[in-house]
Amino acid sequence: MKSIQIISEDIYGCDFFKEVAHRINREVRVFCNSAQAWSPKRGRIFAASNADLVIVCIDADARDPEGVEREQLKIIKRSARSEQDVEKRLKIVVFSYEAEEWIIASMKLKISGDKPSEVLRGKMGYEKKDLPKYAPHLDFNVLREMSVRSFIEFEKAVKDP
Repeated sequence: MKSIQIISEDIYGCDFFKEVAHRINREVRVFCNSAQAWSPKRGRIFAASNADLVIVCIDADARDPEGVEREQLKIIKRSARSEQDVEKRLKIVVFSYEAEEWIIASMKLKISGDKPSEVLRGKMGYEKKDLPKYAPHLDFNVLREMSVRSFIEFEKAVKDP
């Protein structure tokens, strides 16, 4: 059985991503650790992991996604065993804003410049601790139809680690 290690920004993200990963592929073991976005701990988690694939999930918070990905890659490479290990086992998934964008897109809500979590807070009284509760209700077909890049990348990685 293949294994996936997810690195999330917080514990709520861990529970959310694990549930989504299991909905996509029940044939993988999923582990998750949380580490702040720009923490060197992310690199140490990658280096210590024996998983077949390590998925780093990071919020861009409206910054340039490619720039965010490059910075995360630098953090991981500092602690990695080798360049080949990074190329073979690492997938970085960058959210345009934050993971809540999957919920917003799945519910077909408009964000109109606000952070997705703020839209959810205003419409539904959302709090960060609620994130895992939304994982079972995501509509994967809608996320694919709307071409939500971060979801498509995550799904592809989880389907074939």
